Amino acid sequence: MIADATSVAPARPFVTVVSGYPRSGTSLMMQMLAAGGLPVLKDESFRPTDERNPRGYYEIKDALSLGGEEQSTDWVAGAPGKAVKVIAYQLQYLPPDYDYRVVFMRRRIAEVLASSGEFQMLRTDSPLSEPEKVMAYKTEYALYEAWLLRQAHMRAVFISYNDLLQGPASPVAEVCAFLEAPPAVALCAERMTAAIDPGLYRQRQ
Repeated sequence: MIADATSVAPARPFVTVVSGYPRSGTSLMMQMLAAGGLPVLKDESFRPTDERNPRGYYEIKDALSLGGEEQSTDWVAGAPGKAVKVIAYQLQYLPPDYDYRVVFMRRRIAEVLASSGEFQMLRTDSPLSEPEKVMAYKTEYALYEAWLLRQAHMRAVFISYNDLLQGPASPVAEVCAFLEAPPAVALCAERMTAAIDPGLYRQRQ
């Protein structure tokens, strides 16, 4: 579902931001956008591929430093017309004098926790049960999404990772419609879909 924080489309180039929680499909969406023809910001030397993400994380250090002591937002000036990954809780640190279109990834919370190893930690030293942890994450998700919808300089589309893996045609078309406006490139849905590897969907709840 596409949600607008403002009814007026930005007249200047916008930054495409892929967001969500870690392990929610943000790397996959970055890979899809790159395959579809949208330039992306990534630094493979900063975080190389590994067993979890054999195709790469598609991250840059400056974006992951948002909100930290070493934060710099100078890089955003070169980001309009490109895609960058920014974790959900760091969206608030993006400078408000730019326009952003946010592709926000959703995934079943139990899968996010299982994929990140949170459930394994719960079984050893956490005072929270698995259902309590899932509820806490759902609440946090809702708060960040509500904040996002209130931002006049941001528009958002919410994409389910689970739906994307089960039937990509509709989610891919929704992303293309959301981003296909000047100065964004006309994304190729066929190449975006081909970038999806169902074999990497390893935590199913």
